[in-house]
Amino acid sequence: MPPSNIAQTRAIHLQLLIDGQAIAGTQEVEVCTSNHQISGWFRLLLVLGQDASVSVARFSAMTDATAEILVGIAAAGLAAATADWQSLIAGPIDDIAIDMVAGTVQLTGRDFSARLIDTLSAESFPNQTASEIAQTLALRHGLTPVITATATPIGRYYQDGHSIFSLYQSSSTVTEWDLLCALAETEGYDLFVRNQSLLFAPPLSLTLPAVWQWMPGGTGSTTMTDLRMERSLALARDITVTVQSWNSRQQTMITQSVRSSVAGTLRSTKTATHAAASNYVLLRPNLTSDQALALATQTLADLSRHERVIIATMPGELSLSPRNLVSLQGTQSDFDQTYVVDEILRRISLRDGFVQTVRAVNTPLVQNP
Repeated sequence: MPPSNIAQTRAIHLQLLIDGQAIAGTQEVEVCTSNHQISGWFRLLLVLGQDASVSVARFSAMTDATAEILVGIAAAGLAAATADWQSLIAGPIDDIAIDMVAGTVQLTGRDFSARLIDTLSAESFPNQTASEIAQTLALRHGLTPVITATATPIGRYYQDGHSIFSLYQSSSTVTEWDLLCALAETEGYDLFVRNQSLLFAPPLSLTLPAVWQWMPGGTGSTTMTDLRMERSLALARDITVTVQSWNSRQQTMITQSVRSSVAGTLRSTKTATHAAASNYVLLRPNLTSDQALALATQTLADLSRHERVIIATMPGELSLSPRNLVSLQGTQSDFDQTYVVDEILRRISLRDGFVQTVRAVNTPLVQNP
């Protein structure tokens, strides 16, 4: 792996807060954030003896605690006070591992979506919109709601008394996060937690991508120190997604199908050819025809975007986040295109400095007019 010029011109500073209290002695940190509807997670290693408040006794008695990991970047040789600080993740600590021989404590945890993931719910929220439910659940767990309002009630049908989500859950108990994921799927919204805010909103409009330049001959530029490119041939062929939904209000089965072509476009199966394709079928209750079509379209886009995957390692930075765009250039192949950041794993240690590994997938398909 070639050395990075960036690492030689900057200083990386770490700060750990446990229940709001600054803790010294952090030796290394890993933080993972994702575009999937799953928790971000962290792992950190503390050295015993560098902070009087960090003791085996304290961690042996700990029952509930939160951690926040902040990183600051300053010019080489400058103090932490001059750094540009940013919170990488905040959330509950899940596990503690104490190594008495090494004199270290390992803490692992998740972001604050863990509070919803760990809470079961049998509520049906009759006659409320998706955004109202998201706001209720966010406030219930002390999270700041950053929510775009929705208009369609997703609770009970007056005519037959069925709750769309009690039917979706088959009348079973699910987690509050599962419920929010189902709402986000129905509305075509993004759902994630950033620090202590719950975001439930339409996907951000596409912005100018960051450029990742790979130098011919296999030598990485200062942008990347390692690059891996993958392609799924199963997803490279035509894909058909069919959504079937029994609408109890209309007493009818609604079916909507969409199909992608190898040319990278999306179309209704009414205008599609009948070449061999990979077929996916989703069953969802009580959808309208428009909702079923929207779900099929979104699912097809989600599948198609994993046809090409790039995994790049580079010096760590603070501007990139899941859902951002990146443009790969310089491979002199069909991999030179625009991708969406899917996952970022950031590692900070006293030995290796600040590096990040980014997984990005090709941009979703666009519906033909």
